[in-house]
Amino acid sequence: MTPVLTLDIRRIRYGRNTVALRDVALELEAGEIVGVAGHVGAGKTTLALAAAGLLGRSVAASIDGRIVHHGGGHPCAGFVFANPWTQLTELGGTVEEEVAVGPENQGVPSAAIRARVDRALALADATHLAQRVPRDLSGGELQRVALASALALDAPLLVLDEPTAQLDPESTDRFAQAVRSLAASGTAVLIVEQNLELLLTLATRVLVLADGAPLATGSPSEVLDRWPPLDARLGAPASVEIRARREMRDGRDDAYAHAGRCAPAARAPLLCIDDLCAGYGARDVLRDLSLTIPNGSITAWLGANGAGKSTLARTIMGLVPARRGAIHLGDIALDPLPVEERARHVGLVFQDPSRQLFSRTVLEEVMVAPSALGYPARDADHRAREALEAVGLEHELRVHPGDLSSQAQRRLAIAAAMAAGPRLLILDEPTAGQDAEGRAHIARALERQRERGAAAVITHDLAFAHGACDGGVTIDAGQVSFIRWNTP
Repeated sequence: MTPVLTLDIRRIRYGRNTVALRDVALELEAGEIVGVAGHVGAGKTTLALAAAGLLGRSVAASIDGRIVHHGGGHPCAGFVFANPWTQLTELGGTVEEEVAVGPENQGVPSAAIRARVDRALALADATHLAQRVPRDLSGGELQRVALASALALDAPLLVLDEPTAQLDPESTDRFAQAVRSLAASGTAVLIVEQNLELLLTLATRVLVLADGAPLATGSPSEVLDRWPPLDARLGAPASVEIRARREMRDGRDDAYAHAGRCAPAARAPLLCIDDLCAGYGARDVLRDLSLTIPNGSITAWLGANGAGKSTLARTIMGLVPARRGAIHLGDIALDPLPVEERARHVGLVFQDPSRQLFSRTVLEEVMVAPSALGYPARDADHRAREALEAVGLEHELRVHPGDLSSQAQRRLAIAAAMAAGPRLLILDEPTAGQDAEGRAHIARALERQRERGAAAVITHDLAFAHGACDGGVTIDAGQVSFIRWNTP
């Protein structure tokens, strides 16, 4: 086999004292798919940036070690960031123009650019998005565009950082097929993933990091298919957890039943939506959608990328004007209320949490909403600390939000929304990129919200939806197609 990348890293530091990664020796060969797993903060993204040749160049860092790209190429690697919004150049008015930016900067002839763009869009399952405006896409659709942009570079190495975090299950399966096709053609792939189920079926080899150093390496079945997991913070694949839970239930009692929950459908309604229509420009996204969410419930909103889930959340919040229909929260009609008034009743956390963070410290960030609602400083401080404790950030009060990991930023945005005390809390892909510990914090925060009113979780994480939610609402082409409540 032909080596494409050799990493021999003794230390990688950010600033003077922060050692992010140490003692990593890794070689990738052409056609190999190497998975990297680990808890949040384990050093996965640092490893990915080093492998792509971005550390010390685009990203400031001190590297003690050797990084060799044997495959050459310009660039030596294509890179897909965990947050697809950060990868948009916005130099192209359409998706296909966005994907063409990389090859154009490489000086590729026009005819070859056309061929590269078409191939990249096809591999990324994004051909149908070619004429769409990138900023109008859903998170999952935008993630496909980011992948296509990296593929269009035609580099010998592809480095992917949480590439399926925003994708629905079917799109994730098609993504895996595309990666296998790339590997079969000789491309080396390094993929950082919290979706351990995907790594079990996709990777040829897995490296697990913990606290900035290798914990284990080997075949996916040897490293990941085990209970208890190597690192409790990492968790285990859903299939392994389900098997373990079944054994626990059969051997003793059903420790994972939804204890203390009554059937949500029997509760009084909180959110009532009737014949709602909304969209962007001339395009309708929501089409005569009707939905009732009971008080005291946690509901998963499921559906394919682009089905209208995020648009529904934004319309409830007033960020997307309703073209027809009615929205009630209890006895309050939301339709005539401006966004700032709806914020007293509804909290929304976006897919990209960095859009919601602007204060100098974590504590100040979470105090913004209660302070704006008129709570005295002491009460705002209490609400903020209570919300931060719910999401596991009570020890980060003086940290700048920009210094948190993207996963911690998601939890910070949840705390900021909760501190305002909304009756309805809507979270858009809150578990994207989260490890087992982060998912547990989010589940606990949702349970607290249940006491105040209700919560809706837009998610493709079916294991989380089953474990943390009372039931699911499937949205298809802008309409509710299926509702199912879990049996208590």
